[in-house]
Amino acid sequence: METYRNIFSTTVAEYAVYRFNFLLWRFRNVITLLIKYYLWTAVYGSHSMLFGYSQTHMLTYIMLSTVISSFVLATRTADVAGEILQGKIIDYVLRPLDFFTYQITRDVADKLINISLQVIEIAIVIALVKPVLFVQTNPQALLLTFVFLVLGTIIAFFVNLLIAFLGFWTHEVWAPRFVFTMLVLVFSGSYFPLDIIPRNVYVLFFLTPFPYLYFIPTRAYLGMPPQDIAFTLLGAVGWSFLSFYLARKVWQKGLREFSFFGR
Repeated sequence: METYRNIFSTTVAEYAVYRFNFLLWRFRNVITLLIKYYLWTAVYGSHSMLFGYSQTHMLTYIMLSTVISSFVLATRTADVAGEILQGKIIDYVLRPLDFFTYQITRDVADKLINISLQVIEIAIVIALVKPVLFVQTNPQALLLTFVFLVLGTIIAFFVNLLIAFLGFWTHEVWAPRFVFTMLVLVFSGSYFPLDIIPRNVYVLFFLTPFPYLYFIPTRAYLGMPPQDIAFTLLGAVGWSFLSFYLARKVWQKGLREFSFFGR
């Protein structure tokens, strides 16, 4: 347990090394959130309801999905590809550490930092623009939000690991990660709720893991139609197990085929 506590502390301390870059990144997040806010405020104009969402619900969606995305997508698994290419990955085999537990510990530290700062950023934006937001008080909706948040985090973690494991077979890991990031922006509901698009297209999105990352947790908070809960929960659990299974299999296959001279 002490070992993983040290891993957690080291991961947190690493942010202090690149303070300027980190602060610029956080500043960018505030600007992005303000752009989203003013964009949707302009879209609504004098309308009280658009796409089945009131302006209050839409602004709540934008704010909350931003907070959730900073938790779900925050990860240190991108470092794994570099460790594979440099041969450092062999250290995980030689040390009495479980690779996946190690990565989870690092990710927890990363997520806690990001969510803490994101809450501060949201508070700054709320203080500046003073939006009217929806506050959910239904315990069932809040519990469902938490469940989907956990499942979305699991899916994102193992999918990110799968991308990093490409380093076992190719040096070109940056391109797949860039594509994944773009797909997340489009298919996970980053800029708008997915259920405002035509129903037949909306259903197709659920053949991918992306809606479960933060559209579904945010939609659960706002109030998910009861008839959609079972289907959505089944999909989230299915993608969680599938991503975990694939990550384990690819990790084992990668280790069997891995070779690096000088280590």
